[in-house]
Amino acid sequence: MSETETETDREDLVEKASEFLLGVLQRMGITADIDIKDDSDKTVLEIQTSDTELVVGRRGVVIDALQHMVNKAIYKERSTERGKPLVIDAGGFRDKQVDRLRGIAQKMGEKALQTKTIVPLQPMTPHDRRIVHMCVSEIPGLTTRSEGEGEDRHITIVPTELA
Repeated sequence: MSETETETDREDLVEKASEFLLGVLQRMGITADIDIKDDSDKTVLEIQTSDTELVVGRRGVVIDALQHMVNKAIYKERSTERGKPLVIDAGGFRDKQVDRLRGIAQKMGEKALQTKTIVPLQPMTPHDRRIVHMCVSEIPGLTTRSEGEGEDRHITIVPTELA
């Protein structure tokens, strides 16, 4: 928490974020409750609903959009000072996504080592690329690069002998 952000300010901010998110979900025709989990490095707004698939969307597109909208709406007056990030989750999607990305990084890393070739991955969000970069960095003999622009930005896994 920054020096200028008091505990009360943070609670107000999280309450506004929760109300905003519930309003958006209601407009989408989704009935939900929000559980707030405050960690040391982030605040998670966990959406509790029977429509989890609609909230997450294909490849997490909807939940990423919801997270983007909530952060833009809540931090619009505070463009320079943010505090902890607000993370939107539903049905444990974020944890499952990290596990899935780690699995991809491990599998494609092994492929790069066995074939001694550069292995390109599908385009992904900056957050997802960061997870893959960190996972591959733990595998000896491999390095990663981000290539491409915009929505086509992707990671290539490179054996260090080819780097």
